[in-house]
Amino acid sequence: MYQITFLLILFFFVGQLPSTIGDIQTVTISSDSRRTIFFKDFCFDLTGHVSLNVSSVSITTTSTTPINTSRIGFFFGDLYALQYYGLVIYFEEGKTCILESPNLIPGGFEPIATFAELSPPPHSSISKTLPIPAFTVNNKTRPVHSPDYLGIYFSNCEPNTSVSMHVHVETYNIDRNGKDYLEVGRTQLPIIYFIFSILYLLFLALWVYVCYKNRSFVSKIHILMAILVVMKSLNLFFDAEDKRYIKVSGTPHGWDLWFYLFRCLRALLLLTVIMLIGSGWTILKPTLHANEKRILAFGVTIQVFASVAHVYTDETGPSNSNYLFLTLLLLLVDVMGFMIVFVPIDSSMLTLKEGARTDRTAAQDLGMMRLLGYFNICLFTFLQLKWVAWISVSWLIIPDGDCGIEWLIVTIEETIVLGFYIAMFYLFRPREQNEYFVVQDEEMVLATIRREIA
Repeated sequence: MYQITFLLILFFFVGQLPSTIGDIQTVTISSDSRRTIFFKDFCFDLTGHVSLNVSSVSITTTSTTPINTSRIGFFFGDLYALQYYGLVIYFEEGKTCILESPNLIPGGFEPIATFAELSPPPHSSISKTLPIPAFTVNNKTRPVHSPDYLGIYFSNCEPNTSVSMHVHVETYNIDRNGKDYLEVGRTQLPIIYFIFSILYLLFLALWVYVCYKNRSFVSKIHILMAILVVMKSLNLFFDAEDKRYIKVSGTPHGWDLWFYLFRCLRALLLLTVIMLIGSGWTILKPTLHANEKRILAFGVTIQVFASVAHVYTDETGPSNSNYLFLTLLLLLVDVMGFMIVFVPIDSSMLTLKEGARTDRTAAQDLGMMRLLGYFNICLFTFLQLKWVAWISVSWLIIPDGDCGIEWLIVTIEETIVLGFYIAMFYLFRPREQNEYFVVQDEEMVLATIRREIA
């Protein structure tokens, strides 16, 4: 019942969010006084275009001086332009405006549009479509690398002024089939995700075969592991469809709902399977202790929060005033999830080690926990490699403008994930001679009873 309720809430939640899917972004800004608003970024090639439509604009101010609308508008810039401009605004208290002096800001372009170009009320709108190489600084075309990672920003240089508006932004490159709304480094992602989805289906078939051959030793955890592979395959399939529709039309046409659903289910199930394996559920023991149940419930709760927050940040985009806070909060949640998955594994190994000091049988049975140690190393390596891949994209590739190879990072990351699945399933496959599974024999039960009596 809990799972069904969560899925219904998630579907309703996604349906109510503003449309910032793919590379067509529609955002409503209400009475916002921020000096700079980051709307979106995109990896352009030399065929790149941006289409900007701003409507229902209203400006309010508490200042007695007239509003200079040429100091309010949109501009293009790279990551360094935003960092430098942020420092200028902070130290000079807004005296420098990138809309008036773009040549003073490294990585800045001439404005895309300023509010001086607004049509008369009641429409109060701007509509422009421009090719990327057309942006100039001091009548000289700024060189655009191919690919180049650029962002669309809104700047309000007027003090004590707030703005309300409806913004529609489209970013795309041109290929032989027309508009390509996926970035240069992501245009290959639909086929990559589809290939990995098929690989997981083949892996599922192999797992079902192994379980069938050793059906006498199959336990509940092996069934959960099979369901996990199904969720992962469906997650990748719907991700491929989501990206494919975005590529050709700029919007996912509802495929994002299924993608978010199965991404959440896969994340929840992966966390659950890892923690259940670590605690030895149905393998070392038929039920979980009360403390293990609390740890599992805490881990699942964190994952539910992280899943909903990921959906919210993906849907609302960086123009949301809480975007930075939520991003940092998600980073903290990821670190917490990183640590909590090791608790059941370390607890099981510590319990057996303590028993080995006083009981001869337990000392012999301690060898059966070697696989837990292998799994611990495997899990730690997997999480470290995932962090390395994330850092590579966030801090190395994107800031240096090497966004054209993002597809390669995604391929490496998915290969790492597939390798972890293979290692985990191999270590805990059902088989007669697996010493990790053959624990609850008569000798072990008697040894446990003797320990409890003592």
